[in-house]
Amino acid sequence: MLNHLVIGCNGIIGSALFAHLQETDANVFGTTQRRALGFKPNVFYLNLLDPVESWDFPDVKFDVVYLCAGICRMSLCEDDPQGTSKVNFHGMTTLANYLAASGAFLVYLSTNQVFSGNQVFVPADATYEPRNEYGRQKAQVEEWIQKHCPRSAILRLTKVVEPNMALIETWATELKQYQTIEAFHDMSLAPVSLKQVLRVLVSLGQKAIPGCYQLSGSQDISYHDLACYLARSIERDPTLVKSVSAVDKGIKKSFLPPFTTLDCSSTIALCGEGPPHFSEVMAECFNFLKVD
Repeated sequence: MLNHLVIGCNGIIGSALFAHLQETDANVFGTTQRRALGFKPNVFYLNLLDPVESWDFPDVKFDVVYLCAGICRMSLCEDDPQGTSKVNFHGMTTLANYLAASGAFLVYLSTNQVFSGNQVFVPADATYEPRNEYGRQKAQVEEWIQKHCPRSAILRLTKVVEPNMALIETWATELKQYQTIEAFHDMSLAPVSLKQVLRVLVSLGQKAIPGCYQLSGSQDISYHDLACYLARSIERDPTLVKSVSAVDKGIKKSFLPPFTTLDCSSTIALCGEGPPHFSEVMAECFNFLKVD
């Protein structure tokens, strides 16, 4: 049986992956930078800012390591590029080098933000064109891993929607009460469900075939159009959804690619997981949209 390690098991994807592997009776360990959580069974403390000499790993040979940790808030990366790079690039590549040297197969989580977003369904081997600091840091780590860690896979993701996501739940609650909501017309997403992401991650770890993989929704949809779809789905008038500009609300244009879709050919070939329609993702993640 394989030994799995989830770096960053207290994040949204990392925690879900850790729990999913536990449910399948896999041998799984996790790391957290929150010392209070480091006392849970099979969870230990690890901070990417600490020197390598202070890292305290259990006496286990890990077969598959999922690199899920990092600073993901784009505004933080933009405001503090040097500080966040110490975690996202320097810390992550040092850790990747440490674990690769032990023979582990690495799976690194990345993002569509490594590209400009000026074209749809960007192929996996396209040239990096990040428009913001978060995308630049992710691209730098990708390049480093591909060069120095031959036993590795990169998984780029578009927007991941988890079950009962707070934004959608809030929209639904307010719409049911006939309240007006606001949604961005100039911010797009190509959503995939958290459950599908977990299936792909597990498949990558099991098959351990190096390469660059991508998981994306089948089309881009604006947050405004998604909110209107939600309104119609719960039998409310879409005019309750007010169209507003993300730029006018203070979100930088560099965070708003025109398109976010990625070509998923390599992922389909490996594990049969194709790009879902946004309505499938919504139905999977929210009970009030399920059809009996």
